[in-house]
Amino acid sequence: GRCKSNPSRSRPTSAESSATLPTTIGAKTSQGGDHIVPPNRRSLLAAAALAALPVLPAAAQPAYPTRPIRFVVPFAPAGGSDIVARLLAEELVPRLGQPLIIENRPGQAGSLGATFVAQQPPDGYTILICTPGVQMTNPFLYANLRYDAERDFTPIVHLAHLPNVLVVHPSVPARSVAEFITYVRANPDRLSFSSTGPGSSSHLAMELFMNMSGTRMTHVPYRSSGQALLDLAAGRVEVALDSFTAMIPAVRAGQLHLLGISTAQRLDENPDIPAIAETLPGFEGTTLLYIAGPGGMPAPIVERLNAVFNEVLRLPRIRDRFRDLGMVASGGTPAELAQVVADGRSKWRRIIETAGVKVE
Repeated sequence: GRCKSNPSRSRPTSAESSATLPTTIGAKTSQGGDHIVPPNRRSLLAAAALAALPVLPAAAQPAYPTRPIRFVVPFAPAGGSDIVARLLAEELVPRLGQPLIIENRPGQAGSLGATFVAQQPPDGYTILICTPGVQMTNPFLYANLRYDAERDFTPIVHLAHLPNVLVVHPSVPARSVAEFITYVRANPDRLSFSSTGPGSSSHLAMELFMNMSGTRMTHVPYRSSGQALLDLAAGRVEVALDSFTAMIPAVRAGQLHLLGISTAQRLDENPDIPAIAETLPGFEGTTLLYIAGPGGMPAPIVERLNAVFNEVLRLPRIRDRFRDLGMVASGGTPAELAQVVADGRSKWRRIIETAGVKVE
């Protein structure tokens, strides 16, 4: 779609464009850079009980982890990735027996934090929470990334996928995905759609939709879903394919009409919302969260982390909290995650190149 100039809405915030935040390992800085999650009372009691056991030969003692693990979030504090990292850390600490240091390193849509992790030793003591930008989209949006997206990371576990929903202002004469496609085909470039910035999930999901449906709309980028929502509700832009969590309050308030969800099938949690793929076969425009480490991590360490993350992802408390955040818990093996990443790279590269998406 054509991009309508909107510099005040698409300009990065200071947190997004800043260099690595100052950090003090083990203490929360005034900039919110680090937060160490200590073992809770249960894990300390368990450690005391273990100390009373006979000493085993060195070969029988677990070699990992023996010190705190740095958990890098490549976005500012209080965002979705940061919330998930802190939520998981509470359950990971007693299972790993070591503190986790949450370290926020925002900038360049996650690429600055990813660059830092790619440069660390592959010893399991630095891990990264990733969005698609790290390996699937940023390599095709930014000209000078300082890492190799395929070689410099080790896949560990798929955490969750985050559905987007197709919403329209009530002035748009469509109450289903099929009616919407028919209307937009008959009125190319008449409607405008919002996104959270060029190359964002909400932008690329709509580019995929337009590519598959043979439609055209004008792109209006914003700095956040919240800002876009104000103009959507007022009718200054008419369409969005954006975060379920961000859009659903306006739908419930009657400010927007929800036409479909971007998952391949309807969700068990929301069976009344039709999947866009029911009208547009093969469409899937969700984002995802996953864990990776520096390239070349030893298999035993990857397997240990994968097992612990999968255990945490199966907890009812975590699954319920994910649902509250509009996410669907995933899990699985490192090999399965590697395939998801490879498929995503191929898919989004095609869309980025076809649409001519650039990030300056």
